[in-house]
Amino acid sequence: MGNCNIQNSCSVNNRSREDLLDLITKVSFAMDDTRLFLDTHPDCEEAMDFFRKMMHIRHDLIEEYTERYGALVAYDMWDNDKWTWNDCNHPWLLNKKGGF
Repeated sequence: MGNCNIQNSCSVNNRSREDLLDLITKVSFAMDDTRLFLDTHPDCEEAMDFFRKMMHIRHDLIEEYTERYGALVAYDMWDNDKWTWNDCNHPWLLNKKGGF
């Protein structure tokens, strides 16, 4: 994945579909793990700050992915005029070489 990571995200032009999906997965995992920690440490401000930071990063990554490649989930469909969910190139349809 090169120099793209959660803390030092590379520019929009350098992020491939795979890089974005990888970052979204990593940030989502960090959020899930932090949420579990917060279940037993609800007053930990450091964990809450980290969770909020990851939430914002994840939101931005999903927004970037959606703008460039289409929605990851049906709830993020932006075209209100017609149902376009079936027209998207969903990431789970990618073959191992990155094509559809």
